[in-house]
Amino acid sequence: MHFCASYFKSLMMDFKFKKLVILLMFPVFLFAQNKNNRYQHLIIGTYTKTQDNGLFVYKFDTKTGKTTFESKTEGIKNPSYLAITNSGNNVYAVGEGDKSSAYAFNFDNKNGVLNLINASETNSKGPCYVTLSKDEKFIVTANYGGGSVSVFPINIDNSLGQLAQLIQHTGSSINLSRQNIPHAHSAMFSNDGNKVYVADLGVDKLFVYDYNSLSDKPLNRESEQFIKLPDGAGPRHFTFNKSENRLYVLNELLATVAVFEKDNLAFKQIQYLSLNDGNFKGDNGAADIHLSNDGKFLYATNRGSVNEIVIFKVNKKNGELTKIGSQSTLGKTPRNFMIDPSNNFLLVANQNSDDIYVFKRNKKTGMLTYTNEMLKIGSPVCLKMTPVIK
Repeated sequence: MHFCASYFKSLMMDFKFKKLVILLMFPVFLFAQNKNNRYQHLIIGTYTKTQDNGLFVYKFDTKTGKTTFESKTEGIKNPSYLAITNSGNNVYAVGEGDKSSAYAFNFDNKNGVLNLINASETNSKGPCYVTLSKDEKFIVTANYGGGSVSVFPINIDNSLGQLAQLIQHTGSSINLSRQNIPHAHSAMFSNDGNKVYVADLGVDKLFVYDYNSLSDKPLNRESEQFIKLPDGAGPRHFTFNKSENRLYVLNELLATVAVFEKDNLAFKQIQYLSLNDGNFKGDNGAADIHLSNDGKFLYATNRGSVNEIVIFKVNKKNGELTKIGSQSTLGKTPRNFMIDPSNNFLLVANQNSDDIYVFKRNKKTGMLTYTNEMLKIGSPVCLKMTPVIK
């Protein structure tokens, strides 16, 4: 009888433990399931020169490419770039307004509504990019006007704390009109979350900092290293492949892509190529760069005279690029673009023609076809998606 009672008690404890594990894991399963949802919230950052709404939210259908309006904010000046938490419950933005701030929002990812929590000043001009640490304890902003990096803690209520760290870049490069001072233009965490890479257009470098979430000042200045780009290139945005042994840097001023290969702990340049054809004589303005989800194709936007998306095929063995085509963005000054989670569509934001165009992606060839889907929004500059939670 004692044996039966002990055995039954053991079974019950085991059952409770397994139930606890299932309950703890359920949000992970739910998120993984929702990540592949047919419907995604498309959150759009803008400049508020022609309208004062700031952020717009649309529902995006990953099977048809159709969009449906959900909501918009008011009174947020120039919320140009965005970052979204894994849960989809919070959005962080940089505002290139009078006070140069970072903003925290709660996001109702069922109904697609944003509510401002608070703002914190970057103490440096022109924040143009925001990235979220992998542990979601800090955000990092790249400040173009100030040539610096600002770091903010995320509080338990998902609001932003006051500025925790400000890293000022120094130096210049050969383009006297654009590179007389530093211009930090984008920032990104490594896949393991232990490093932060920052592209500085003004000094032709990608700075690299070790990240420690336990420190009040999480970016280690003493560990600072850099990846050098060709003089006058003007690195703007960059992307890694999934294994992070290839790095692709888009250079705004020369409209070029530099391909780097990881050799032990360092990156060495293995390829450098232009977005333009050899006889091109117009204005350059390369803006954004992304790999397709399967890593087979790389896309880059070029503003200035051409206003197009350039398409490259990626060599799966060595990561090198071959230009295979281009697609007009059908508007002026293509800024940010994104490939939706289904890998079926590419959306591009044309800042100076106030529109967003949706293109169908051919997964086999990488080519793009206009879907006849277009949104009219004042000065769109950033596109992000998060799953609609049912």
